[in-house]
Amino acid sequence: MSEPRPPWGIARVRAALRRRRHGPYPALARIEEQLGALAGRLAEIETRVVGIEPRLEGLASMGVDRGDLAHALRALAAGETENRRWLAGLRESAEYERAWTEARPLVSVTVATLGRPELTSRALPSILAQSHGKLEAIVASDGAPPGTEASVTGLGDERLRYLDLGPRQTWTDDPARLWMVGATRARNAAVAAARGSWIVEFDDDDAMRPECLESLLELARDSRAEAVYGQVRAHRGDEEADFCSFPPRLGRFSWAGGMYHGGLRFFGRELLAADLGLPGDWWLAERMLRAGVRFAMSDDVLCDVYPSARAAPAREGRTPWGEP
Repeated sequence: MSEPRPPWGIARVRAALRRRRHGPYPALARIEEQLGALAGRLAEIETRVVGIEPRLEGLASMGVDRGDLAHALRALAAGETENRRWLAGLRESAEYERAWTEARPLVSVTVATLGRPELTSRALPSILAQSHGKLEAIVASDGAPPGTEASVTGLGDERLRYLDLGPRQTWTDDPARLWMVGATRARNAAVAAARGSWIVEFDDDDAMRPECLESLLELARDSRAEAVYGQVRAHRGDEEADFCSFPPRLGRFSWAGGMYHGGLRFFGRELLAADLGLPGDWWLAERMLRAGVRFAMSDDVLCDVYPSARAAPAREGRTPWGEP
């Protein structure tokens, strides 16, 4: 004889508890914890800057170059000492070696999206068609329009996950600053939810070449590097240009064709990059480089990027750096 069904109200409570246990809430709690730690760090930096600022005029009058001071403050903002400690701890952990020793490690490909149509017509199909098929693709919606989730799930691949972060939240009306770090919240949320030994931070309007992930894993094994990337080809109308070089440097680097050890997720993306006049992807790479993360590059073209027309007005004449 079957057990009697619980009353309707109790069944709803039980279902809610199951969703609480197995839904996105634990990941969101981790995100909130990381954001709280980041807020504390930014408050500490602001306090230090406020304390230093009154002294700058006096130092300038003594002939101290303000550009040198700006570099020193940038190093302070990078959190080099703390990041070196975290990196040393990672290298001593039991899980560190698994990224290289696993025959087929899980790769987490994260995609922050505003709901561009290329998400489901180009970006996700290129990810799901990778020759290294052991992957998960985590799409983080940063205010994407209704219907985006249905379009993603409509691709019918169980390796896809969708995180709806609600309405987009911005802190500035400056298009250049938004272009530099506008996807910070979504990228951090997707990385926090990632389960892979390696993490890729991809864009919603670009395309991976079929061997991208497999080539990056091979490069990581051969070089023992903790962050690897390949050549990236930019398409602007009828023009094409490859722009990555080694070692990484501003204007010659992109995470679009790269990945990093899953244990490095503590670096995260920071809105502070916009205050420094830097794009968030480069600020992430620079902080890793300052801490001593090992990088390696493949000369093979692994990714095709299609710079958004909406980004051009933000870039033009607004940022303190340009393409070489």
